[in-house]
Amino acid sequence: AAVDKARGQIAKALGCQPDEVYFTSCGSEGDNWALISGARYMRRRGKHIISSAVEHDAVRKSLDFLEKEGYEITRLQPDGTGAIPLEAVRLVSLMMVNNETGAVNDIAAVARMLKAENSIALLHTDAVQGFLKVPFSAKTLGADMITISGHKIHAPKGIGALYIRSGLKLPP
Repeated sequence: AAVDKARGQIAKALGCQPDEVYFTSCGSEGDNWALISGARYMRRRGKHIISSAVEHDAVRKSLDFLEKEGYEITRLQPDGTGAIPLEAVRLVSLMMVNNETGAVNDIAAVARMLKAENSIALLHTDAVQGFLKVPFSAKTLGADMITISGHKIHAPKGIGALYIRSGLKLPP
């Protein structure tokens, strides 16, 4: 009952359905799951992943792992504000708010751009720093996968969650 209640609370905060929320041990595990399983899920359609050079270690190390498995990884450089220029993005795993600089990437604009281009790309965002600080919902953000972590909102360490858009069947 406690887990179901917590799942409902997280779903409400994310603006999604409870069955789209999966608990993980931390944000890093959510990032690993989203990137590695997402890449494997899409590999028949291409093995190119675009991210940024200033991502959290959980994303950077997952990308390094995928690179060793033969994926082509493009790491975009931020502009003068510390954010990734929208026109540079084509397939995405970008953090919503950089944990070191505070730069905010416009994930909703990236989602709109991908949709406008009829892209098959999956969109993941590490929203650990922005969750409950930057207003968003899963629907308004438009990302396929969203990673959050409890320790940034005063929950105990060792609690995270991964939102996976309904219909996207990623292997665990």
